[in-house]
Amino acid sequence: MNNGLISARYATALLEYSNNAGVSNKVYDEAKIVIHSFEQFNTLKSVLENPVLSKVEKLKVIELAAGGKLSKFLQKFFDLLLNSNREAHLQAIMLRYLELYRKQQNIHSGKLTTATQIDKSTEKRLVSMIQSITGGEVEIEKKIDPAILGGFQFEVDFVRWDASLKAQLQRIKNEYIDKNKRMQ
Repeated sequence: MNNGLISARYATALLEYSNNAGVSNKVYDEAKIVIHSFEQFNTLKSVLENPVLSKVEKLKVIELAAGGKLSKFLQKFFDLLLNSNREAHLQAIMLRYLELYRKQQNIHSGKLTTATQIDKSTEKRLVSMIQSITGGEVEIEKKIDPAILGGFQFEVDFVRWDASLKAQLQRIKNEYIDKNKRMQ
C-alpha cells in the first residue's frame, strides 16, 4: 500500500475521531511535540522500524517522543498503530494530521528569520500583518540568522517576504552588474 495513502487515511481518521471526542486541540499539541522529536532525533524512525523491539518498548519510545506523558486518547491511537504494524508511518501520519488540522482551523504555518532577537511588539505587528493578509491565525517558528545582516525574512504557506539587508544588497549588486553590462 502507498505510504502517502496510509498516512492520509490514519491522519484523517485521527482528526475525525479527535474532533468527535472534542480533543483535537490536545492531539494537535501532542502531534507537534512528536514531530519536534523526529526533527531532533533522526534515529527515532529507525528505532520504531526495528523488528527486535517489542510493541511495549516501541510504545515507551513513542511516549518519550511525545514528551513523556500521553493523553489516553493518543495512547489508544498509538496502540492501534502498533497493533496494525504501522509504527514506521508515525512521522508521516503526525505531519499529515498537523496539515489537516491547520487546514480545518485556518491556521497558517510560518517561519520568521531575523538577524538578531526582535522585541515582542515588532513580532506582533508582523504576525498581525500576515494574519490580515491570510485571513487566519498564523503560527510562527522563529529563527535567528546573522547572515541576513538585518531586516527579516518571513515565509508563510510557501510565500516569502524578504526584507533582509542581505537581499537588498544583492539587488543593488545585480542592478550594478546589469548596468555595467549594458554600458559595454
